[in-house]
Amino acid sequence: MGRNKGYMGSVTIGGAELRDIEEASLMRRITYVSHQSYLFKGAVRDNLLMGRPDASDDELWSTLRQVKLADFLKSEAGLDTMLSERGENLSGGQRQRLALARALLHDSPVYIFDEATSNIDVESENDIMAQIHALAGRKTVLLISHRLANVTASDEIYVLERGNIVQHGTHEALLKQGGTYAALWSAQQALEHYGEGAAK
Repeated sequence: MGRNKGYMGSVTIGGAELRDIEEASLMRRITYVSHQSYLFKGAVRDNLLMGRPDASDDELWSTLRQVKLADFLKSEAGLDTMLSERGENLSGGQRQRLALARALLHDSPVYIFDEATSNIDVESENDIMAQIHALAGRKTVLLISHRLANVTASDEIYVLERGNIVQHGTHEALLKQGGTYAALWSAQQALEHYGEGAAK
């Protein structure tokens, strides 16, 4: 997103060095979704229109259906449903679904999802990940996640350790290599399936 201008080495987008690209240009071309996407106090419609100011109500509803938030909002006040500061009157999963809807409306060539499914319910996580994977079929998607189950379908996985890339490849290739990724994968799988054998 161009926030850290004093980096070492080279980061290019479309052949242009990141530090040389104007912020307004980056904002048009890159959409960033974090684990705490900011929702503004006001109507759902106004929050969504920040993603695309010229979107029609039909387009807003279509995107809300896509992220499975339409039924809930129809039971409230629709697009006029009021949000408190940071959207705190919604659940964590609902906030992230709304942030994803706004991101989809922005329709940029590059998307960055930074721990976008942490601290939300499993159903919301699965729905959001499905949308991210669908988006990756037509956009450039950078997915940052500590939960490796979310990255297994990625074209290329980069493993960071103490700020350095220590491995990269597909999920299958990294498991065969052993090392950091395989160790993390095994540890997470053991935690996620803990007690299943005893339950049977």
